[in-house]
Amino acid sequence: MKKLAVVAVLAAAASLALAQSFTGTILGTIKDPSGAVVPGVTVTITNVATNVRTETITDGSGNYVAPELAPGRYTVEAALPGFKRAVREGIVLQVQQRTQVDIAMAVGEVTEAIEVTANARLTETTTSSLGKIVDNRRILNLPLNTRNVYSLIFLTPGVTGSVGNQYNSMS
Repeated sequence: MKKLAVVAVLAAAASLALAQSFTGTILGTIKDPSGAVVPGVTVTITNVATNVRTETITDGSGNYVAPELAPGRYTVEAALPGFKRAVREGIVLQVQQRTQVDIAMAVGEVTEAIEVTANARLTETTTSSLGKIVDNRRILNLPLNTRNVYSLIFLTPGVTGSVGNQYNSMS
């Protein structure tokens, strides 16, 4: 009989130990300036020490819940298009604590984002050769003193050298 009582006490103690929680919960309601709840707000809860982020979205009643957060200092940020971003800093969460963080969001301006993408000209990196086509009309209109074809080499971008009778110094 004593053994059965000891087993029962140990089983009860084990179940109580499993019921212990080492986390806390941050919850709250998001409202607009008139006091109406705002559904669909993205709420980001960031642990300041570890930079671990937890995201949740408010339900139809404007409520959000972020359970099982490690104890520590947190920042709560609420964002929704059409409203200014709201931030609450310095929220301290203890073990098994339920911290209520209600946020009133101010109406923001309608913003429009324009994305401009510019691509640089591709550079050929597999070979060092240069090429350029000079048509006959351009050759006839250029003021070439000697009509030497090697003078046309310098029309190609990236070619350097000295102009003269010797073209051994081109690169």
